[in-house]
Parts: sequence; C-alpha cells; structure tokens
Amino acid sequence: MASNVPKFASFRPKPKPASEPPKEVQKVKDVERLPKDTTRRERRKSPQHENQRHARDSQPSKLYFSDRRSDTDILKYGTINRYDVPAYRRCGHGHVLGLSTDQKIDRETSTDKKIYITPATRQRQERLLTAKHVPKESSRALRFIKPAEHQPVQDRDFISLSSTNKRKRDDDEAEDDEAPDVDYRGIERHDKSSELIDPDTLYESDSQTTGVGAEVTRQNSRLVRRTREHPEDLEGWLDFIHHQEPMMMLDRASAELSETDKRHLAEVRVPIYEEALKKIGNNQDSQVRLYEGLLNEARRSWDDARLAIKWKDVLAKYPYSTPLWFDYLNFMQSSFARFKYEDSRIAFLKCLETLRLSPKGVSPEISLHVLVRLTSMIHGAGYQELALAIWQALLEFHLLRPPQNTGTKVQDALQSFEDFWESEVPRIGEPQAKGWRRFNSEDDPPPGPAPLQKKIASDAVFEDFQKRESEAMLNLRYPGRTADDVAEDDPFHTIFFSDVQEYLSIVPSTTDASLILEAFLCFCGLPSLPRVGSHQWKWWSDPYLQHTLPSSPTDIDDSSPFVQTLRHFSDCPSKSLQMTSSLLFEQDFSLEGINLSTSFIQRLLKLVASDPSSDAIIGEYLLAFTSRHFPSDIPKIAKQLLKTRSSSLRLYNAYGLAESHRGNVTKADQVFSMALSMHKGDPTQDSLQLLYSWVWSAMDKNEPTEAYWRLVSPQGSPTQPARTTQPDSTTILRAHTLFTETTQRALIQRNHPTAILSTSLLALLTYISTPNPQSALAHHTSLLPSLPPPHQESLAQSLARLLTHHALHAPILKATLLRTALDPLIALFPNNTILLPLYAANEARFAIDDRVRSVMRRPNAQNLSTAGWAFAIHYEALRGERGGSTSHAVRALYGRATGSGGAACPALWMAYVRFETGQLELERGKWARGDGKEGAGRVREAEQRVRSTVYAGLRRVPWCKAFITHAFTHCSRVFTDEEKARLYGVMQEKEFRLYIDIDVETV
Repeated sequence: MASNVPKFASFRPKPKPASEPPKEVQKVKDVERLPKDTTRRERRKSPQHENQRHARDSQPSKLYFSDRRSDTDILKYGTINRYDVPAYRRCGHGHVLGLSTDQKIDRETSTDKKIYITPATRQRQERLLTAKHVPKESSRALRFIKPAEHQPVQDRDFISLSSTNKRKRDDDEAEDDEAPDVDYRGIERHDKSSELIDPDTLYESDSQTTGVGAEVTRQNSRLVRRTREHPEDLEGWLDFIHHQEPMMMLDRASAELSETDKRHLAEVRVPIYEEALKKIGNNQDSQVRLYEGLLNEARRSWDDARLAIKWKDVLAKYPYSTPLWFDYLNFMQSSFARFKYEDSRIAFLKCLETLRLSPKGVSPEISLHVLVRLTSMIHGAGYQELALAIWQALLEFHLLRPPQNTGTKVQDALQSFEDFWESEVPRIGEPQAKGWRRFNSEDDPPPGPAPLQKKIASDAVFEDFQKRESEAMLNLRYPGRTADDVAEDDPFHTIFFSDVQEYLSIVPSTTDASLILEAFLCFCGLPSLPRVGSHQWKWWSDPYLQHTLPSSPTDIDDSSPFVQTLRHFSDCPSKSLQMTSSLLFEQDFSLEGINLSTSFIQRLLKLVASDPSSDAIIGEYLLAFTSRHFPSDIPKIAKQLLKTRSSSLRLYNAYGLAESHRGNVTKADQVFSMALSMHKGDPTQDSLQLLYSWVWSAMDKNEPTEAYWRLVSPQGSPTQPARTTQPDSTTILRAHTLFTETTQRALIQRNHPTAILSTSLLALLTYISTPNPQSALAHHTSLLPSLPPPHQESLAQSLARLLTHHALHAPILKATLLRTALDPLIALFPNNTILLPLYAANEARFAIDDRVRSVMRRPNAQNLSTAGWAFAIHYEALRGERGGSTSHAVRALYGRATGSGGAACPALWMAYVRFETGQLELERGKWARGDGKEGAGRVREAEQRVRSTVYAGLRRVPWCKAFITHAFTHCSRVFTDEEKARLYGVMQEKEFRLYIDIDVETV
C-alpha cells in the first residue's frame, strides 16, 4: 500500500528555467558560495581568491551608477548578495549616518539582520573576568527539537504541515525547515531578542546539563500526555503537579528554592489543581486529595481572606473529610492574620462535633488527636490551667469512674461527676488524690499556690513584666480552687465544671483506657507507650505538638572514640523511633515543654496503674518513668504492681530492666531468670521479650559465652553449670529450630511483635556461633518485606542494636558493613534517631566523604519531621569548623527546616532563636576583646538576625505565647521598649492569657 501513496512533491509544478543573468551579476557567480553552517575554518578562501577580491575592492569606483534592472539576487535569495558588497571603512566607529552623534550601535545585541541603538554616553559595562560582582546568567540558549520519526508517513491519519524530512530543491526554492532569512536592516530601540520566533523552540541550559534538562522536559511531556489521555487518573495529576518543581529547578543554580521561587511554584501548581478538579470525575476521595493540595499550595499565593472563603466552600462540600478538617485547623491556628484564641477554639470544637455526626463515624484515635491539638493550643495561648483541667476531667471521667456509674446514661454520669468536680477534692495527679471512684466529699482540697510577688517600683516596666509574668506562669500552672488566695482578680485561674463539661463527651465511653492515657502523654510531650499503633506516628510527628527541644548534655567519660562519637550524635534533642520495652527505659522523660512537675506525672500514673483491671503496659511505663526520676522508689512500686499481677511477665521484664538501669545487673538477671522459669508452654511475646532482655544483659557486659547459654535456655535455667565451654551442636540446633518455627507461626497468625523478637534472637544465636556478621544480618533482611511499616521500623532498630554491639566489640570494624546495612533502612525511615546516629558515627571516621549530608538531602528528606530536622541541625553543629561546618551552615539548616515541614513547629523556632542569640553573644564577646568598628557592625548584624527570626517565627506560630515572650526574656537586650510594647499589643490582640497588665500607651 505504501507504493500507492502519492508523493505530494510530484504535484508541484516544475520550476521554470532560470533566465540568463546579466553581465553585471555574472561576476558574482565566480565567487564560491559556502553553506551557512560551515565553520570558520571551512570558510577560509584560497589565497588566489583573496587576492582577486582585494584587488577588486581596492579599485576606485564611480560615485554612482544607474541600475535599471535592480539586483536579481534579491528575487533569487530574498536578500542582497553579501559577497557583492565591497569592503569599506566607516568613520565614526559605531555611529549611524542620519542619527545624532549621541547614539551608537549596540554591538552586544546587534546581529547581521538587525542593529540596536544605545546611548553613546552610557556607563561602560564591567568585564566578566575583572568584574567584582558578576551577574548570574539567567537566560538559556534556544534550540530546535527535531521530533523522532517513529511512525511511517503512510500509516498516519493526518498530513503534517511541517516536515522534518530533507528535500532536494532548486536554488530558487526557500527551505521550509529554516527560519525566514529576510534582512530588513531594521533599527530598533527595544530589545526583542527574548521573543521566540517559533513556538516549538525549547529552552536549553548549558551543554553540561543538557541531558538532565532534556530528561526532565521529556518527563513533563509524558505527564502532560498522561493527564490528557487519562484525566480520571489521580496519580497522574499528582505526579504532574509534583514534577513542576524539577521543571522550575532547571533555571536555578542552587539546589534549594527561595521563598519567591516557592511562591512562583505555587502559582504554577494552583491552576493545575483547578484543572484536575474539573476533569477528575465524581470520585470523592480523589477530589478531597486534590483540594488538600490546592489549599496547601494556595497559602503561598493567595491572601488569607480569599483562602478563608475557599475553605468555607470546601468544608461545606465535604463536611466529613478528616484530612480537610486537619488542614483547615492548621490554617486557622498558624495564620497570623486569622488566628485568635476564641475563634480557633470554636473551630476545633466544630470539627469534633461535625466528625462525630459523620455517617461512617469517627475513630477514637482521630478524636483524641484533635483533642490533643486543641488542648495544646489552649496551653500555648497561656490558658494552662484550663488545658490541664480538661485532661484531669477526661482521665477521671473515663478511667476512674465508679462502678455504679459504669452502665448509666451519660447525663446521669455527668451529674455525678459534677458533684465530684465541684467538691474541689484532690484530683488525679494532685497530692492525696484518690480518684472519682473513691472520693470523699469531706476530703480537704490540695494546698494552694504560693503568693505572687508584688511590683518593685525601681524596676522598669518590661523588666517587671518579665519577672512577674514568668513567676505567675510557674506558680499558677495547676487548676485553682475558689479558696485560693492568689489571683483573686483572675477569672481564668479557677476552673469550674461548666468549663470542662463540653469536652467530656468528645471521647466515646468505649475508648480503651490506655489510648486516652497515651493521648495525655502526647499532650505532655512524653514518650509513647511501648507498643505499635498506627496513631503513634501521626501524634508524635505533628509539628504543632512539639513544645520545645530539651537539652541533653553528654557525660564525659574515657570510652573509646567511637563510643563517644555515637553518644554525642545520639543526644539529639528530639527523638523519633518505634517505642519498645528496652528503649522505653533509655528515655529522658523531659517535661520542659509542658511545665509540669515529675511528681504530678508519677502520682497520675500510680493512680491509674493501681487499678487491677488496667493494662500491664501502664505499670511498665510507670516503672520506666520512676527509674529515670525516682530510681530509689523502684523496688517499692514494683512490689505493689506485682502484688496484684503476680503472673505478668511484662511487669517482671520491666522490673528487671529498671534494676539493670539502676546498676543492679545481678538483681536484674535474677528477675529475668526467675520469671522465665515461671512460663510453661510455647514461647509467647512476653516470654520472648524476657529472654531477649536476659540475653542482652550478658551481651552488654561483653560476655558472649554467657549469652550463648542463655539463648539455648529459653526456660531460664541453663543446663551447663560451667560456662567456660560453648553449647554442643544439638543444643544449638534445638534453639535454632525453636526460633525459626516461632517466627513462621507468628507470621501466619500476623503476630508481628513475636516474629520480630524470635528473629532477633535467631540473629543473635547466629552472630555468636559464626564469625561472619553478615549471616546474622541476613535474618533481619529476610523478614523485613513480610512486615508492615511500623513493625519494619522495630526490626530495623533491633538490627541497629546488633550492629552497635559489633562496632563496639569487633577487633576490626569494616565501615562498609554498617553503611550497606543502614543505608536502605534510613531510606525507609529517614527520621529514625536510632539509625541516624549510628550511621553518622560510622561515617565520622571518613570526614572527606560527607555521606550523612547526602543522606539528609535525599528526595524523601523533604518530608522530614521535627526529629529529622533536629538531628540534621544537631549533626551540623557537632561537626564544627574543623569538620567543614560553620554557623552559616547551621543557620541555613534552620531556614530549610522552618521553611518546610517545621514551619509551624514552636520547638524549632525556639531553638532557632536560641541559636541566633548564642551567635549574638559570641559577637559581643569578640567586640569586647577589641574588634573595633568591624566588631560593632557584626554585633548589629547579629542583633538584626535575632530580631528577624523572632518576627518570622511570630508569623508562623502566632498561637504560642512562650515563643513571643522570648523577646522579653532571652532577647530582652535586642528589642527596644517600643518594640516590646508592640509585641505586648500583639499578645492582647491574639487574646492570650496575660497575668500582668501593662498600659502600653504610657510606655
């Protein structure tokens, strides 16, 4: 069939024979015409030709002559014959006849087609090589893309108007695939060189990035085609939207987008989201995801008023969408123009009420997450008594309800609870508290707070405000009673039942008690319970719930350099990990962000754990908290817990871990061995956890033979009294088979914690019996694909513990072993603060190859949580100038963190301000030592950075009173009284709780 297709060129009439050229033009034919694309070296003429042309041009010519035939070359070539123009010299060097002498030809922009005029007296441009400030080249070269011919012409269903095939033509035919070569010799005053002649022209950077840029452009074309062919494909639209960032990065010399670039990127993405919403169809889930992205991007390009109107319309259309409600709450809380305390509180309550009425219902995890966010916002705005009272009421109402009110109606239970609350007896966490279950109305209320100091007349206004406000925030942190003598004129200190009533019905009565307690622990900024839950990552990684980054100084010891380096990197101020029983006893349990006492938390945990029906995991948490803050109370509390739960292996394991952390290793081994001997039957999760702790107790003492015997003695009593020899092969095979079968059975039953423990014990058995650590690690890597992500992280942490032991005790440590084992795990869990310090300590021995920075700059690192950014900053600060880091690098990391996922994180902003304040003190110290005028200038720059950081944080965390008060405490010397007065006015405008009143107009 291809032979029957007519050749369209055959229908073209044959060209007329060319007429004889006149004699005047015939001479031109003797001159050789070279192609346009010939290089200069190819264009060189022969010496004979050059001599003839020079002789012709040098001959005297007539002043004028009459040309009646015109130039036939114009008809033939479309322009004059350049080879017929004689060489001549022009006077004026760039001036044009007929124009004023103050105008010259611009040689930089003029071409052989057009000339551009520029003032002759303009300032001379700097030379590129000698210029002090060389401007970056922002424009890119243009090139024509020649599409590849993948489809035969005869198989097409259309006729292409522009062909890429080269066709033979006569000299009088113009080429179709070239731009018109008409020379109008125009003179223009405006540069139009940036205008595209052909819409098919593509931008191209330099030759070095051509391959990358071409691939990015091709990917963009593929995504455009995908959205057109499959407009209902949500992932296609999202990929296209996300690909706009690489497209924008083609023009950028830096790997980071500035705030202006991000705003421009949002302006590009928003129309794509809008187009996707029109074409995606009626799939509600797809529409919700597109609206999420649209409204998040619109925050960079729309004003708050327009965004608020759009939010109102979207929530009216999707009133039961949990993701949209969370994004809306983020907008209401973090928008400086929109935030006011009461408006935000009402928005949270409306969210809870609407989701509760959803036809599908709402899970307790989501309701508690919103409640934690709400109470954290209340506490952050200064209403700390109300926030704590809400949690006291919830814990009393749901965890300590009297038996007679268990099955009653909600209204009857609320009436009984009102009597308890208004009696003002001690509540949960307070001294002598018995709980609602056993309260006596005759009990005395707890002692009131200490009296507040009076104003000192000699103090300045804001100095007095800083002292008295800080004292009031410390002393009035617990809900008051009507009998309290302090703060008589303060209506917010005493919390009545009507203040907490609306919060009691938020949580369903069937909610698990441990889940409610865990929500309170999240509110306090304490570690989670040692279990795996889908809600834990969402709660503990929420940047709005990160109050502060506590400092954790490292103890100086005489350990090996690797141990010291690992300890330094592990002291990251923020933690992100999958909590286990072993890791729980290593936590700091800091309460810096919530301003509560450790005694309050211990009394609260003891009251909940004293209930025999409570989960043993609460008693385990109580022992871990006590071992950190009240280690001498461990035996007493453990005895009380085991008295009511004598068969709980979890509590025995917790008691053994507590004794081990106290330094009583022998006592801990006795507890582990005795508890294992109590267990009969197949291994369970609790018995394997006991065996795991017992074996690692020997491994931590570097006693591998003892650990070997414990591994083959799962019943807690080794069969070999003399530990100088290793177990025989039969005993080892029996233990190997036991762990393997336990893993397989646990996977079938989807009991993932048991599978992880048995695999970890099998890896330890293999590690001790064989000198090759790769065999032991293979057990972990083979199990990893069979687990869901939260359990994968637990398995990765178990592997990291084995690697850490190997790094500390192996005679020769190969860096590639740790690197190859940890690198894929960090790619899965880039925020894990167990994997990252070990990786950093391993790479610290090779300062030239900065692999840690490369890991933190991976594509998935853009979604770093607060803990991930905190570790990146912590690592950069520890490197120091000797390691190639400076204060500018740390500052840049803070800027990246607060400009991305940590933008609404008070903890990061407070750390950022403390960092800039520390830099200011360093500059002041240098200036005091005699740096002169340069030192004074650096001090002023440092002060301006502190001021700018505070104002930037104020725009991002407008609900956080503790952050704004930095201007009155840590940064008091930087801000003037006028600036402090304005900040005080901002706190009043945002409806913050202020204990001390100031008349701003008199300042």
